[in-house]
Amino acid sequence: MVSRSRTQGALECNRERVSLMIMPAMLLTGLGLVVQVADAVPRYDIRRTCRAAVTLAAGSEGRTVESCMAGEEAARKDLEKQWVKVPAPERTQCVGTVAVGGSPSYVELLICLEMMRDSRTHQQDERAKARNPAGPTPQKGMTN
Repeated sequence: MVSRSRTQGALECNRERVSLMIMPAMLLTGLGLVVQVADAVPRYDIRRTCRAAVTLAAGSEGRTVESCMAGEEAARKDLEKQWVKVPAPERTQCVGTVAVGGSPSYVELLICLEMMRDSRTHQQDERAKARNPAGPTPQKGMTN
């Protein structure tokens, strides 16, 4: 009995070691996939997205699948023009955010990236102000 419990203990220890070795590899693989997804503007089924949007907006005047798709195509063209200029972490975050809910939208992706850009710009401005809050300081002891 003693040797059997030792064997089971050793097996459990080995399983834990293997799990600990596999986890980082899985994590790195998963991160690599996320980065690859964000390297190009993602492809969305905008017809499905627009059908869902029109259904949700039932009763709204002028909202058709065709007008929705035209807006989505215009947003996609804008995204393609500026995609490489957007920092990769912002692209990755917005692609993930927009995918939540199952009906991703180029318009929503564009808005997300614009908000990320505005936030980044605001943070940079705040840092610059913190470094130099009131501009040049007058020298002490000098009078006009």
